[in-house]
Amino acid sequence: MRYIFVADDFTGASDTLATLRHAGLKARLYLAVPSCEEVADLDAFGIATASRSMGQQALTTEMQRIGHQLLPHQPDTLHLKVCSTFDSSPSTGNIATAVTALSEQLKPATTLMVGGQPSLGRYCVFGNLFAKSTDGQIYRIDRHPVMQQHPVTPMQEADLRRHFSTMGLSNITLLDKIALHTNDASPSSPVLCDVFDNNDLKRIGERFSHTLKPQLWIGSSSVVEALYPSPQDIEPPSSLPGPLLVFAGSRSSVTAAQVAATSNMTKVTISARQLATHSHTEYEQILRHLREETATLAVLDEDTTHGLTALEIAQHSAKLIASLIHSNSIGTLLIAGGDTSSLAIHHLQPQSIDYIGPLEAGVPVCAANFADNHQLPVIMKGGQMGSVTLFDRVCALTCQKEE
Repeated sequence: MRYIFVADDFTGASDTLATLRHAGLKARLYLAVPSCEEVADLDAFGIATASRSMGQQALTTEMQRIGHQLLPHQPDTLHLKVCSTFDSSPSTGNIATAVTALSEQLKPATTLMVGGQPSLGRYCVFGNLFAKSTDGQIYRIDRHPVMQQHPVTPMQEADLRRHFSTMGLSNITLLDKIALHTNDASPSSPVLCDVFDNNDLKRIGERFSHTLKPQLWIGSSSVVEALYPSPQDIEPPSSLPGPLLVFAGSRSSVTAAQVAATSNMTKVTISARQLATHSHTEYEQILRHLREETATLAVLDEDTTHGLTALEIAQHSAKLIASLIHSNSIGTLLIAGGDTSSLAIHHLQPQSIDYIGPLEAGVPVCAANFADNHQLPVIMKGGQMGSVTLFDRVCALTCQKEE
């Protein structure tokens, strides 16, 4: 197989799927490793996991299993797709643990890290990661107003070499921006590559695309941008089926602004406490609006005294979303929140996921394909992604009646 990616959550997986399709590759996304026969007509495929929210042992087991199942596919390029902010911790979603487990199974000849994604406002300079925030300013990642206080994996170190060393992956060689363009010597693996602009991505592709295979790449969708630098235009969808359900599971300031800006949807506030007790109140309220073909925005309340962890809330939210989808009352689904998205999709167990078209940067429109030939348009966005008016924009595409 030419290109395989293993994503740490569904939002990232769908973005990489979109990037591959724009690069001209025939690609599809799965929740489990497909057989060689299933993907015989593809150039690339991906596996969407929930490893971003996994503890150390569960993550090791998951990546060892996936790595072993990928052996028959003999990938030239294996891409461990992680968030563009690289947020991870020793105990939760440990990227270094995933790298080690996959490497033990697939034994890559070269291991490379792409440090930035300029198309999303992510930059790596002399090994230090910077990210644009909603105020338009660019911050060092450990001073970023959102990422420095992420509820699960706050970023406390900007130097990615130090960050990975804390998680258990040391001896990383830095190929900084100057050396990237002036030095043709092959650095020892693993290599962290600076990325400030698209010229850096192009140079990374030129330097490493023909080195020893198999290769293990770690990074966001910028790995695809480096290896396939000539994107093709794909038209965005002109309409989507209704009714629309938007579930705002992220507590980021970006998602909060999107919720506040929504004016064309019926809003239902959900109590985390009631979710944990499996109350049917919210389910019945949301279902009633959907059956009236009313675009509905479900958002978690602001109570923080419930005693639940962020992962537990995401798990309960995912079960609620799955129940609503099984009611056959949803035409299009949008979920804000990486963990909630991944867990919800894994509850639903579609056979595969295809790319429909672009919506906004980092926010693609996909389709979940089910065994009964039913296809559900799904839009999964990370907490920081999307414009302020994203929810109303999707609402307009579904042609819903407004309340």
